[in-house]
Amino acid sequence: MKTLPRTGISPAQISWQGDGTPLSSQFDDVYFSRHSGLQETRHVFLESNRLDERLAALQNSASNSLCVGETGFGTGLNFLCTWQLRNQVSPSCHLHFFSAEKYPLTREDMVTALAVWPELAPLSARLIEHYPVLTPGWHRISFNHDRVDLSLFVGDVHDAVANLDTPVDAWFLDGFSPAKNPDMWTDKLFRYMARASHKGTTLGTFTAAGSVREGLRKAGFEVERIKGFARKRHMTRGRFTGQHPGEIDQADLDSLPENPTPWFARPTYSFKNKRAIIIGGGLAGTSAAHSLARRGWAVSLYEQHPRLASEASGNSQGVLYNKVSAEPSLKSDFYTAGYLYSLQQLRELFPVQATGPTNWQPCGVLQLGYSDQEQLRQRDLLSNNPQPEELVYPVLAEQASRLAGIDLPTGGLFFPGGGWANPRALCEKYVDLPNINVQTGVQVARLDFDQGKWRLLDSEDGVIDNAEVVILANANDARKFNQTGFLPVKPIRGQTTRVPYSGNNNLTTVICGNAYITPGLDGHYQMGATFNLNSRETGCTEADHATNLKRISEMTPSLASSLGLKTLDIRRLSGRVGFRASSPDYLPLVGPVPDIQAFVRDYASLRKDAHLPQHKKGVYLPGLYVTTGHGSKGLTTCPLAGEILAACLCNEVYPVAKRLADAVNPARFVIRDLKRNRI
Repeated sequence: MKTLPRTGISPAQISWQGDGTPLSSQFDDVYFSRHSGLQETRHVFLESNRLDERLAALQNSASNSLCVGETGFGTGLNFLCTWQLRNQVSPSCHLHFFSAEKYPLTREDMVTALAVWPELAPLSARLIEHYPVLTPGWHRISFNHDRVDLSLFVGDVHDAVANLDTPVDAWFLDGFSPAKNPDMWTDKLFRYMARASHKGTTLGTFTAAGSVREGLRKAGFEVERIKGFARKRHMTRGRFTGQHPGEIDQADLDSLPENPTPWFARPTYSFKNKRAIIIGGGLAGTSAAHSLARRGWAVSLYEQHPRLASEASGNSQGVLYNKVSAEPSLKSDFYTAGYLYSLQQLRELFPVQATGPTNWQPCGVLQLGYSDQEQLRQRDLLSNNPQPEELVYPVLAEQASRLAGIDLPTGGLFFPGGGWANPRALCEKYVDLPNINVQTGVQVARLDFDQGKWRLLDSEDGVIDNAEVVILANANDARKFNQTGFLPVKPIRGQTTRVPYSGNNNLTTVICGNAYITPGLDGHYQMGATFNLNSRETGCTEADHATNLKRISEMTPSLASSLGLKTLDIRRLSGRVGFRASSPDYLPLVGPVPDIQAFVRDYASLRKDAHLPQHKKGVYLPGLYVTTGHGSKGLTTCPLAGEILAACLCNEVYPVAKRLADAVNPARFVIRDLKRNRI
């Protein structure tokens, strides 16, 4: 079976029928009927789940959210029809649709398959535009203006559903027929579905196979055989009872994945209203505000400086690229997920054809093999941690020179989708929603929890504001509060340098190595950035300007020569200083704030035996969350972090695998210190 280059993913093998209907060569079954596919989807999935009346009821409800889970994404037709129905019945409702697909269509096949449905063209065009690079695992696509989120899992459906820890409202069972694709209709999958359902969760499927109905019944669903669509005699619809039949309790338990990390169990709270306070107006804070506001939350954002993005998020050009590690790792997987989500967000928010290249320029990013060690790392990456060519591919010096528009002494890795963006413009775009209130010039000195709410206090203990939910997104300052003083974030000083140029802007792509340089903007090239753990100097220094010029000269000698970098008067150069917040493992801290005293008490046995099984769930401070430690990769990680926080607060499916959400959980450092007996 054909696989995509270097990924191990097997794309759908499609043969096209004379009427344009796609047929799966793997399973010898059609994806939909050319003449009645839309009506079939509406009958089998939308009507059997009563989505029209349920969406109408949500229009004025407090929750105003619907979660649909699907087994078998295929062409995306079911998703598009659900999206269309939501637009017609309840356009203010937040729709979260997740689906799994082991054999995903290529973008080209998706275009062909959906072209036969002109009434869906406005929606299908947006889906195709943001259709993800086919890497294994979860992909989050947010259609910001429509309050619609699609979570697409590329891989086996069992892996997708097994780790869900949030309830689904309606299920679409839409694998190929049980006779031709039995792996998608197993009793184990039905038990996973039951675990991720609540009393009243509904389901619909085209099949009326007895084995399917029996498996669903054993898992706790009430099912009935009803009239099928058109000439199909029967189909199945069902409803979860909320009870697992006693005779399969042990089988149910045995089929579920073990939880070796109960301290990361998601806390669930019942908030009286959907209002949150966010402290910090950089990328971390504004992206979190945007994710919550799209779900109907009212957000008050407080920034201590006179304007947004005044610290590390304030550079005029931030680089968006993904430094994939030479070996598979949680860190590499998280950064890849963040990179792909940020790409989707920038395309959605700053369409270049409409806004021009001043805020977002997808010019590509060239990661040079600037040293023998870096060249070895890149070779190991391509061998040990393969990525799809749409994400990154190797280039020799000649090809790199053509891509960059300047002569380069070495090749490297090229990220064709990357580029540079204006972080401040992105921050301002994120908060440009009516239910986000931004207040600048506000200094929060202390947090106090009183009668179920967090109070923001000033230096004289005056109350600034209060809410059930507070998110700390203020980088290194997150440590200044008593509740979060243990967070191991550290400031790292970085300085950029702006070099003027006259004549043509020959550089056509971002170049990275042990420094970076971006294509010219407003008559200047931006280069940097230094990395200093020990300095707290807030102004630009000549020494750091010299460091930036030296590194760029070594990487791009032809550009350095044309700019005359060796003869520049450093004293006349401008630049910018920012203090990045970084963590010991260089992953951000995103999620609920642990109750450190409870953690120390409940997991004290880890001091003596780090491998001793634990069963008690972690205790977290109610309603207090954090997003910090994004380091120099805030443009890559902050948008995804906002979605992780929204998933926590809204009890939604995570936008990444749970192991990646756990990898950035702030409680990880408490557990590590307990295991090393450092607390």
